[in-house]
Amino acid sequence: MKSYIIPTLLIILMSCTISLSQTKNPTTTKKPETSVKSTAPKTTTNTTTKKPSIPVVKPPLVERETTTTTTTTTLPSTSTSSTTTIQSSGPSKGAKVKDEKVNENDVEVVKEPNSNSGGVRFGIRAEVSQFVSFKIGADVSFSPGFNAGLIVNIPLSETFAIQPEVLYAMNVQQSNEIAGTFERLTTGSILTPVTLNINLGKSSTKFMVNIGGYANYYLNSTVEKTFLKVKVLISNDLTGTDRFSYGSVLGLGVKLNKSILIEARSFYDLKYSNNKAMVTTLGVGYLF
Repeated sequence: MKSYIIPTLLIILMSCTISLSQTKNPTTTKKPETSVKSTAPKTTTNTTTKKPSIPVVKPPLVERETTTTTTTTTLPSTSTSSTTTIQSSGPSKGAKVKDEKVNENDVEVVKEPNSNSGGVRFGIRAEVSQFVSFKIGADVSFSPGFNAGLIVNIPLSETFAIQPEVLYAMNVQQSNEIAGTFERLTTGSILTPVTLNINLGKSSTKFMVNIGGYANYYLNSTVEKTFLKVKVLISNDLTGTDRFSYGSVLGLGVKLNKSILIEARSFYDLKYSNNKAMVTTLGVGYLF
């Protein structure tokens, strides 16, 4: 009997171990199935894969308006939903974009400054003078004088201006009577021509015409006579109306760069010349 007990116990132990191994194998195979089922929804509910599908539009910055757009995306694999808020600085849907058009009436036209379209201009003038006689048989030699003074240019339009002047004038009249004998008359005066200044041309260089009259106030008058190398100086007595004279003036010239004046003029005395003499000048001036 004792010899059968030990084999019987061994058989029982082996059968128990076999039954235990059969019961453990089903549990170990079921655990991976449950873990797969639990992880599968997690991989499908990844919201980051859906975000690139949301278009982000950057409209042109035309008007400073801020709009807020709310988009709700529901994932079919799960019951959860994600909400994305996008802010853009562009105009909202349906907003009208301003089309700014330039009105011709609002455009300020800048014109090139014209020499006769601005305000009053002041200037200076200097010119050389020469006495010219129309008397038959008169032998007038070259005896230059000069004029110098101030100019005031008062514009009336782009073409016309009034131009008064105040000049100091020294005129010399020298005539030869007999060989070795001559007479020289020298006068100093305040010359005040007032002319209508006409500017012709569209560019910065203009052709000028000055037409007007003048008044002359004599300050002094001397006569120098020479006979056989003997000089005699005589001072004329100027009293009353002898100090005043008047006449007409005509000038032709050009204006360069709207400021530089080059002009030839003639002063015709209407009081003393008796249609027999005049004074011509050639000079330059500058308007500031």
